[in-house]
Amino acid sequence: MTGLHHIPRAVRWTVPLALLGLALTVPFSAPDGTGMQWDELVLGAVAASSAWTLFRLVRGMDRQAARPWLVVAFGTVAFMVAQWLAASFPGPEFDGFGVDDVLLFFGACSPLVTCGLLALRVSRTRWPALVVDGLIITAALLTVTEVLRAPLVNPVGAPDDLRSLVLAYGGYAAVMLGGAGALCTVSTAALRRSVSVMLGAVAWQAVAACCEAMAIVSPSWVWTAGSDVAVALGLQTVVIAAGFAPTCFADRSARAGAPKVSPLGMFLVVGAMLSLPLALAYMEWRDQGYTTGAEVGFAAVFALMAVRLVLRIREDGRVTEDLVRSEEDFRGLIEASSDGIAIMDRDFQLLFTSPAARNLLGLDGATDDTEVSLLDLVDPDDREAVRSTTLEYPAGDGPPLHFRVRQGGTAPREVEATSTERPGSGRRVLYLRDVTKRRRRERELERMAYTDHLTALPNRAMLFQEMAVPSIEQRCLLVLDLDGFKAVNDVAGHEAGDQLLVEVARRLHTVVREDDLVARLGGDEFAVLVTGSIIEAEDVAQRVVDVLGMPHRTSDWAFAVGASVGVAELGAAGGQIAFREADEALRAAKQAGKGCVRLAHHEVSHIVIPDADLAAVVDEGVLRLRLDAACDGAGRIAMVHAVPVWQHAVHGTVRGMELWSAAERQGRSAALQRWLLRQACLEVASLDDDRISVAVNLPAGHVHPDGLAAEVAAAIEGSGLAPSRLVLAFTEETLLTSSAALVPELEAARLSGVRLCLDNYGMGHSIFALLARISLDFVRVDLSTLAARDDTARALQVLGAIARTTTSFGLVTVAGGVSTPGLRAGVIASGIDLMHGRSEPHDLTVEELAELVSGGDPVPAA
Repeated sequence: MTGLHHIPRAVRWTVPLALLGLALTVPFSAPDGTGMQWDELVLGAVAASSAWTLFRLVRGMDRQAARPWLVVAFGTVAFMVAQWLAASFPGPEFDGFGVDDVLLFFGACSPLVTCGLLALRVSRTRWPALVVDGLIITAALLTVTEVLRAPLVNPVGAPDDLRSLVLAYGGYAAVMLGGAGALCTVSTAALRRSVSVMLGAVAWQAVAACCEAMAIVSPSWVWTAGSDVAVALGLQTVVIAAGFAPTCFADRSARAGAPKVSPLGMFLVVGAMLSLPLALAYMEWRDQGYTTGAEVGFAAVFALMAVRLVLRIREDGRVTEDLVRSEEDFRGLIEASSDGIAIMDRDFQLLFTSPAARNLLGLDGATDDTEVSLLDLVDPDDREAVRSTTLEYPAGDGPPLHFRVRQGGTAPREVEATSTERPGSGRRVLYLRDVTKRRRRERELERMAYTDHLTALPNRAMLFQEMAVPSIEQRCLLVLDLDGFKAVNDVAGHEAGDQLLVEVARRLHTVVREDDLVARLGGDEFAVLVTGSIIEAEDVAQRVVDVLGMPHRTSDWAFAVGASVGVAELGAAGGQIAFREADEALRAAKQAGKGCVRLAHHEVSHIVIPDADLAAVVDEGVLRLRLDAACDGAGRIAMVHAVPVWQHAVHGTVRGMELWSAAERQGRSAALQRWLLRQACLEVASLDDDRISVAVNLPAGHVHPDGLAAEVAAAIEGSGLAPSRLVLAFTEETLLTSSAALVPELEAARLSGVRLCLDNYGMGHSIFALLARISLDFVRVDLSTLAARDDTARALQVLGAIARTTTSFGLVTVAGGVSTPGLRAGVIASGIDLMHGRSEPHDLTVEELAELVSGGDPVPAA
C-alpha cells in the first residue's frame, strides 16, 4: 500500500470506465478506418480526464516543479483534440497528412520531452552520453527486430502505400524506449518513483505503436483493442507519474540531488544490450544469414558503443580530476578552519584529524598514521559520558557533546563536538570547537544570575529554584529579617552596613548543615532552606536568633542587631506558598517584639502582663521559674539556670526572650528583673543541697544596671542564699548595649561574693580583651555556634581549644547545647567542667529539682 495515496483519485475511476468503454466500442469500430471510430471518442475522453487531472496537479506545484508536467499536459490536450477530430470525420477526408496528425505527433512525443526535462534535475547531466545511450538502445532494438524478421521492420504483408507507416510505428517504439531508457535510468531520490512510472507510460506507448503497426499488416479488432488499451493505460500512467512528483524544488534533493538509479530504467538498458548477443546466438542456431539491415544495425551499435566508451573514459578523467581538485580544496578548507574536524570509527579510533583538531585534542606531534582513540584523550571523568552519549544518539541527533581534554600540566580545555555520519559508512565526522572561554563565561553568568554579589550567597532566584526541586526528605523554610539594621546605615554609613551583611552571612553558615541553603533575599532579609522537620527547623531558627544577637563589629563601630525569624514547612503546595507562610510568620515575630521565632499557622496570643505588680501576678500563678541543670562529668548537678515563664490557662506559655520583650513593651522589664533575682535566690536556697548554684541571665536590651548591685544584695539577704551560689550571666552584647553603669554594678556585686559568667563566649572579642574590662568566674559556650550544623568533630575541636584557654585563666567553662550521650562524652573529653542541654535535666520546677538531688546520687544522662 506504500505510495497509493499519491495516485490521483480520478485515475481510480477513469481506468475501469475506459476499459468498459473500449470493450463496448472496439467491436463496432471499422478496422480499416472507413466507418465511425467509436473507440477514438473513448480515447479522447480518457485524454480529457488525464489532461484535467494533470492541470490540477500542476496548480499545486511551483514553477520549476511544474515545467516538465506542463509539456505532457498540453501534449495530452493535443492528443485529445486529434482523437476527437479523427472520430468526428471518418473516411477519406482525414486519410492524408493533416492537423490531426500534427497534434497526434506532438502528443505522442511529449512524454519523451518530459523525460528530458526530468533528466535536467540530475546534477551534472552528461547530455552527449545520454544521447549516445539512447541511440544504442534504439539501434539494438531495431537490430533485434530485424534479426527476428518482425513485421515492424520488415512489413512484407502490408499494403505498399502503408509500409512506410508500419516502419514509422516501429521506429517510434524503438526511439521512445531508447530515449526514455537513457533519460530516466539515472534520476534524483525525490524523482526516482516519478521517472520509473514515466518509463512505464512510455512502454505503454511503445506497445500501442507496435499494435497499430500489426493492425496495418494484419487487420484485426484484436490489434485495435490492444492499441486502444495501451494508449488509455499510458495516459493514466502519466497522471500517476505526476502524482509522485515533488511539488517544489526548494529541497536540494529534488532540485539537484545526487544521482539515483531507476531499477526499471536499468532493466531496459541492460535488456537492450543483452538482446544483441542473444540475437547473434539465435541467428547461429537457425543458421540464418545476416541481412544488410542486421549488419548495418550491428555495426551501428558497436560504433556507438565505441563512442560511448570514449565518452566514459573522458568523463572518468574529468571526474577524477574534479575529485582530486575537490579533495585539495576540501583539505585546504579544513586546514584553514579554526574549528577542528576529525573522523572516527565505531571503536572511537581517530582515522583523520585536521590541524585544528590535533591542536584541540593535544595531538600536535602526531601524524595521520598515528592510531589514537578519542576516549584516551578525553578527561577520565568525562569518558563514560562521551561513550554512552555517542552510542545512545545517532549522529546529528541529541545535544552537542561537551568534554574536557587535559594537555600536560595545563588547565583542561573544554571541547564541544557535533557529528554527522553517512548511513552504512561506520564512520562519524566530528566537528570540534574550543568552548573553554565560552563555558567559563556561561558558568560565571549563571553564577551571577543565582548569586548575591555582596555576600556571595545564593539569591532569591536560586532559592526558589532549589525549592522547586523534588525531594523525598522533609524540608522547611526560614525567612529572617535583621532588627535595627537601618540604624547601622544611618549612623555608620552604607559601607558599614555592607560589612555587617557579610558578617551575618558568615554567621548563618555556622548554625546550618552543609547541605542546607542560605540565601539573601535582598536588603537585610535572608532565608534558610533547612532539611529536616519543623521541630529541627525551629531549633535552627532559635540558634539563628541567638547567633545574630551577638555584637557585630565593623571597623570602629560595634552594633547590637538581632533577627526575627518566620518558619514554614515546604509542602506539596510548593515554594511560593511556603515563602508566603514564612513571611507571614516573620511579620508575627516582628509584632511579638522582634528577636524571636514564629511558626507558620502557629497562633500565639498577644502577651499582656497586667498593670499590677509582678508579685501579684505571681500570686495568681502566672509567672513561674523553670530550671535547667548544668552537670559535671560525673552527672552531679552543680548549677541551674533560672528561666522566667509566663503561664496561663487561657493565654498559653511564653518564656525567655519573648517574655522579656513583652515586659519591655509594657515598661515592666525592671520589675521582671527584680522578681527573677529574688525568686531564683528563694527557690535555690530552699534546696537541701547547698552546693548547687543558680545562674540568672541579664539579657541585652532589657537589663537595668542602675541599682543592680543593691537588688542582688536584697535578693540574697531576703532568701538567705550564700552570695557565691548566685551567678550573674551576660553576653558581650549586654556590655555593649547597656549604659556605662553596668560594669561597676557587676564589679560591686562580685565584691559581695556573687560570681560572674560570660554567656555565648566565642562569638565576639577574645578572652584577653574581656578580662581586661571585667573580672569573670565562668564562661558559657554554645556548641551550635562553634561550627557548621552537624559538624560535631569541628565543634569539639574548637571547644577543646577554648577549654584549655579558659582553664589557664582559672575560669570554669560551661558547654551548652549538649543534646546526645555521644556528644556529652565528647564534651567531657574536651576538658569541660559543666554542661547543659537536652542530655541533662531541663525545664524543671524547684520541686522536681529537689526530688532529683535528694538522693545525692549522680543524675543519669538523658
